[in-house]
Amino acid sequence: MAGKKGMTHYPLEIRREVVRKHLDEGIATPQLCSEYGLHKSQITDWCKWYRQYGVPMQLTGKKRGRPKTVVGEETLEQKVKRLEMENTLLKKFNELLLEEETKRK
Repeated sequence: MAGKKGMTHYPLEIRREVVRKHLDEGIATPQLCSEYGLHKSQITDWCKWYRQYGVPMQLTGKKRGRPKTVVGEETLEQKVKRLEMENTLLKKFNELLLEEETKRK
């Protein structure tokens, strides 16, 4: 997992141990922070993820953040929607041309 320069990445075993101590043994967050050198929000995030999914973050297969899209590639739904919009626009344009033609005659 890539992060910003200088970020510390904790091994899975450390994360599990911290979550287990906090949830099972009831050790307070400030005590774990000083013991492991973590920030309070880090522990709460790990515990929240564990409660929600039952496994640490890396094992769920869930991606964080926005999904990456390749420029120029569109999904089938996007393509259908775009083509329907083009079709509607061309129909309206064709109607306007026919109206102008009938007015000239």
